[in-house]
Amino acid sequence: MRILACALACLLQSAWAQAEEADRGQDLARADGSRIRFYLDQREASAQADQLLVVIQGSDCNSVTRVEAIRAYIARVMPAADILTVEKYGIDASLPYSDDPARADCPLAYVRHDSLAQRAADLDAVIADVLRRHGYRQVVALGGSEGAVVAHLLAARSDRISATIAFNGGGRWFLDDVLHSIASAPGTPREKAESKRGMRAFARHVRTATPAARAAIAASGHGYRWWRDALDTDQLAVLQASRSPALIIQAGADDSVSPEAVLAMVARLHQAGKRNITYKTYASLDHRLRGPDGQSHMAEVVDDMAAWLQDAGIVP
Repeated sequence: MRILACALACLLQSAWAQAEEADRGQDLARADGSRIRFYLDQREASAQADQLLVVIQGSDCNSVTRVEAIRAYIARVMPAADILTVEKYGIDASLPYSDDPARADCPLAYVRHDSLAQRAADLDAVIADVLRRHGYRQVVALGGSEGAVVAHLLAARSDRISATIAFNGGGRWFLDDVLHSIASAPGTPREKAESKRGMRAFARHVRTATPAARAAIAASGHGYRWWRDALDTDQLAVLQASRSPALIIQAGADDSVSPEAVLAMVARLHQAGKRNITYKTYASLDHRLRGPDGQSHMAEVVDDMAAWLQDAGIVP
């Protein structure tokens, strides 16, 4: 079952990385002794940029260096900014690209350790390190699908984030988005009902698994830590804790996450007086920001992101 595997990496599937990508990667130590691999693309090596754009990929088991959309589209959100990308636990540029969510060569360290919280912690640590050395005036976090949720988690835990842009990140609870994905998939009503029952049973198993059983949990390319974290994350509470400006973008024809759940979450935030949240929807676009004719509207959405940043005071 392919669950929320589409994010930035699904927008364009051709490889971006070249040999120099691995050469320019930098490392930062984690407390457990492992290393965080990250990449800082400086627009002008001879001049210090004022802004840093942190681009956060989705939930697939791929190197962030393979995401062509970062160069083809996302970089246009902040044309003068340097770009920071951070690999997930256990992944580096040597991992070939694959669109198979259950790929056999996915690093075991990734399956065992990757989670939303781990990614947010890694990003926070890397941003702190980069700011110590480069002193950017403004830092913007941008993510799609799972990357959107991670961007919100990062903004909630860090005062270093000036603004956040999140697209197609789902509603309050991950399980509701998965059930929406099942309902939107091909199949008979009976098949969908069985799939929903199976998903609810799997969620209960994850939440009640003994330490011994946790090691055996693996589904859609993710292990226990990822599943438990995804199921337990209350995105409404996360957004209530963030104070910096945030743009939430949701495609209205999204089959992977529930547009209705996103709208309900945003409504609750606005009712609670959260005026830092801006919501924008594209009624006819899907999870990959494609229209009914299959054509990508990513460029249009990116232009709207850039315009919102200017309105929010994030200007070169």
